Amino acid sequence: MKKYLAIGHFADSNNMTSVAMECSSLKNFRDNLGGNAFIPWVVISEKKMDVLRTIDSFDLFDEVKKMTSNYRRWNDICDYIEQCFDIMEDKMANA
Repeated sequence: MKKYLAIGHFADSNNMTSVAMECSSLKNFRDNLGGNAFIPWVVISEKKMDVLRTIDSFDLFDEVKKMTSNYRRWNDICDYIEQCFDIMEDKMANA
């Protein structure tokens, strides 16, 4: 089982949040998100969390650009990661 974290929002809300869970595959994780009406902007694996933990804020933007092609969300995702990384780590650890 692998742990994944998604940054996005629920269908009935525009508030950005993150959701983490343990699934057998990335496809299974995305299916679970869709079943719970969660719209993911970015999906982060445990390996990617390790990369995000070690990079500085200048390289974060380049890393986010690699994770999604939705250029309208790049700044929002970078801000969320910078401001809420401790929450993301807690969610990933508790998944």
